[in-house]
Amino acid sequence: MGKYTLTVRRIGLSAVIAPLVALSNIILLPILTRNLAIADYGAFALILITLNILPPLAALGLHNSLIRFGAAAKGKRDVQELFYSMGFIVLATSLLISGLFLLLTPQIATSLFQNNLAAALLLVPNILIACLIFFAWQYFVTFQQIKRYTWLNLFNAYLETALVAYFVLAGYGLEGAVIALLVEQLVVFLIMMYLIVAEIGFATPKFMHVRQYLNYGLPLIPGSLSGWIVNSSDRYLIALFLGTAAVGYYSPGYTAGTTIGMVAAPLSTLLPAVLSKHYDENNLVDIRTILTYSLKYYIGIALPCVFALSVLSKPILLLLTTQQIATNGYLVIPFVAAGTMLIGAYSVLVTIIALKKKTAVIGTIWMLSAALNLGLNLVLIPYLGLVGAALTTFLAFLLAFVLTTIYSFRYFKFDVNGGFIAKSTSGSIIIALFLFLWNPAGLLNIVLAIALAAAIYLSILLALRGFTIREIKLMYSIYQGTD
Repeated sequence: MGKYTLTVRRIGLSAVIAPLVALSNIILLPILTRNLAIADYGAFALILITLNILPPLAALGLHNSLIRFGAAAKGKRDVQELFYSMGFIVLATSLLISGLFLLLTPQIATSLFQNNLAAALLLVPNILIACLIFFAWQYFVTFQQIKRYTWLNLFNAYLETALVAYFVLAGYGLEGAVIALLVEQLVVFLIMMYLIVAEIGFATPKFMHVRQYLNYGLPLIPGSLSGWIVNSSDRYLIALFLGTAAVGYYSPGYTAGTTIGMVAAPLSTLLPAVLSKHYDENNLVDIRTILTYSLKYYIGIALPCVFALSVLSKPILLLLTTQQIATNGYLVIPFVAAGTMLIGAYSVLVTIIALKKKTAVIGTIWMLSAALNLGLNLVLIPYLGLVGAALTTFLAFLLAFVLTTIYSFRYFKFDVNGGFIAKSTSGSIIIALFLFLWNPAGLLNIVLAIALAAAIYLSILLALRGFTIREIKLMYSIYQGTD
């Protein structure tokens, strides 16, 4: 097991940082919901969504190509050509997308931001920098500089939280919050480029293998676009059907539900690069082992989180937001949490399809999920409101997970630990009943209830031999640097 030590340590470091990053969003949530008008908060949520969904499209799938082909790069010149040839293409597409948004700012301000032209104009430079940052992040992932990646991620999260909180609390409103995002992104981008250029220098790219990179990455664009529809179109459709204020009711529940994504974040970040290296070296046994344990430990953590969040959805929103938001949005959390857990498992399984370079399959899966999501949202949001949007999100994620599972196991099989999943489900049901009967309210009671629930769950798994003492000792030995 010694050869897996570095991989486990890297995942472990990311796993420690991920909750801290997620906590930054939780810290910011009450500041925004209690100091902005509900419509302005909804508009800010739409801005954040836009800044998350456009960068993968602007990258033309080249961020995936960088990870896939970076493992084979030999020497500084190869790395320079790889990074800068893709980077210049991303810069061009980012400028094009930002320019289109600039031309459409009056329409965007009218339809999404309640005629706030200043907020719409400030969105344009934010989009440009967000696209460039998104690609630059992949450098650290590709070359497995996980310490830099995780600490930069933490710095990025809390700088954003601090600046947005300052501008909002100082009374600058929605425009101030968007200015804060721009300042934060500029600072982080400059730091990232300084680190990259200091390491590999700068070179004018020759674009020698661009066709190969695009052939790998372009088929993923439909998947990225479809992923945007599944992940974010609900907020835009809610704004169009129900108004921006309804987005303000929906977004806190969605944010709380997606905090489970922090469990999968280390895996989705590290597995593509780690497994690409093993695959290129034909270490299929290692790939099977890593996939088996990654899925097992992910499910063991994520599944009880879904049950706990579902039971505590209203108390959590009452703690973090307002009575009005909690009353309108608490039913969003269970659906989004369950869907987010499935997408975390998807992020493990989809690496198999990516290793086989069957990226068109990934695109097709997300197009089908997007079609389901968009169709159901158009039908359900007008009749079921926010719950209809949340239910649609879950069903679309479920479809993506099921199809990915089917296709990935056609290419490569590994042990999914069905017995462990049953044990984890049993433990999760028990702690859900425990939390339901307690029904905690207030910060202290909620924290205490969660801590006790976690202890009960771990005790159940140990009693059922879901986690063995041998496995725990093995993990301890890895982090102590011994076998």
